[in-house]
Amino acid sequence: MQSRQYSNRRDFLREAAGAGISLGLAAQGALAAGEPTPAPHRPELAVIYFPHWHRYDHMDSWHGFGWTEWELVRAAPPRFEGHYQPLRPSWGFFDDSDPAWSQREIDLAADHGIDVFLFDWYWYSGVRIMQEALENGFLKAPNRQRMKFALMWANHTWGDYFPVAYDKPFHVWLPQRHSPADLARVVDYWIEHYFREPNYWRVDGRPVISIFDPGTLIQQLGGPANTQALLHEMDARLQRADLPPIHWNAMLRGVEQAPACREAGFHSATGYNITDSGKTSPGLTQEYEDLMETHRETWRRMSAAALPYCPVVTMGWDVTPRCEHDVPFPFANPHYPYGPVVVGNTPERFGRLCREAMEFAVGDARRPPAVVVNAWNEWTEGSYLLPEARYGAAYLEALREAWGRRKT
Repeated sequence: MQSRQYSNRRDFLREAAGAGISLGLAAQGALAAGEPTPAPHRPELAVIYFPHWHRYDHMDSWHGFGWTEWELVRAAPPRFEGHYQPLRPSWGFFDDSDPAWSQREIDLAADHGIDVFLFDWYWYSGVRIMQEALENGFLKAPNRQRMKFALMWANHTWGDYFPVAYDKPFHVWLPQRHSPADLARVVDYWIEHYFREPNYWRVDGRPVISIFDPGTLIQQLGGPANTQALLHEMDARLQRADLPPIHWNAMLRGVEQAPACREAGFHSATGYNITDSGKTSPGLTQEYEDLMETHRETWRRMSAAALPYCPVVTMGWDVTPRCEHDVPFPFANPHYPYGPVVVGNTPERFGRLCREAMEFAVGDARRPPAVVVNAWNEWTEGSYLLPEARYGAAYLEALREAWGRRKT
């Protein structure tokens, strides 16, 4: 995979300024004075990939042979006047574990400036689910060199979200349990299956692992100090395999989590998404423009965190496809997935927010390694970049315009 290279930071700054990207005062001063500048900081663009669009054995056992979450996409009813459901994916209901489809996805993403697919990755005490999209699809695609990939360990309890029962306890299928022995097994699996791949995403030479719920990981491993010691042991494990240590990224729910994550040995932070502006209408909707402001406020708060923060941009939020159809809307008892629906998101607004996220990352002196976008294909959460009937590929086009480049 190749991306635009700059001979020096001044060239990058000139192009960024020409594209209208805001620069920090130090960068502006260096550019104006013609002074020597450090190596350019160009954050990469990482997009979250939810690998749930194929049949796999565990779902066959839970919901019947061949059942996939595409069934919820097809059947989603509109809940209020003007509610845009069901979604109509332009590529149809394809199998994301098929390398021919992965080839199309890779070309589409790379052509629109995306550097990295950040794959949601699931492990439950040795039980793996959904890995087929990565291992059978992406990694066997003939054009895989056009895209980097990394893992976001989705270390949360897995259960029956399909749909979630409204007024009954959540049906847990696979609980998440962390232990030192299990962490060693996980790292050994990463070494064997992923870290030697030439297109695995690295930051400062280190393979990136993002953790969805770092708080649970740290708590179950005995606290920050014990976790740090274990992560050092994992680094030694990689060294014995002739591999560099891991760059650990924490998906934070709030700035208050950052000190413990830093003490535990994490190197950077981000979030999975931002979905609640706090401004809910009586009809249980929220405006995307209000959510845009929540993004900006979140980035500002996180800029004071104890770890470099990769700003996250959320395309949308509508989880009603995972709700039971007979529960009246607006839901009387809001909880996931029976919560507010974000309305008013458009490619233009999304593109504007992406541009602001890049400006934030470029201007951050701590040099966050990426901007993270949710999501490539979270169809049943209403966050997707893949082409869909209403706007086609316009969200991707807005992203490419905001990013200001095309990859080769």
